[in-house]
Amino acid sequence: MKYAIYNHKDYRLNIRNDRLRLRTHEPEQGFRELVDQTGNMTNLFIKDVTKEEVDLVYELKFLVAYKGKEFEPYSLGRHILDENEISLFSMDSNDVDCYGFEKQEQYVFKKDVPLDDIEAIIEMKKPILIFEDLPESRKVIPRGETRDFIMKLDSLYNGNS
Repeated sequence: MKYAIYNHKDYRLNIRNDRLRLRTHEPEQGFRELVDQTGNMTNLFIKDVTKEEVDLVYELKFLVAYKGKEFEPYSLGRHILDENEISLFSMDSNDVDCYGFEKQEQYVFKKDVPLDDIEAIIEMKKPILIFEDLPESRKVIPRGETRDFIMKLDSLYNGNS
């Protein structure tokens, strides 16, 4: 998912040619409500800006630390709290023997892991576009804080989606 920091706030982002379109579900000054093709209001507010008007444009990605290795989650959201487990995937066939992953399809391996067994969630922000020379940031959410972090994910990153 792509985001931009604009006026000290993170917004979901669409990129078209050289235009950046910020998105939020909250009405904000300078944003206009998007109207769908049939004329219905969408509760989605947008603002077009240039790269020069934002503080940063980045791709957001999450990793999960499990038994000393980092894996990508299939998804990360409140449903994980209900299921009390997280699905991890790998493209490394060695993970079948080392970590108990199961083959899903060619070169794709999956494992469902109880939430209490993960060591951390890692939030990765990789700068893109004119910001790509900036360093990538990594924020580690330790085991004791992962449930709270997952609970807040929707408001942190999807409240402005």
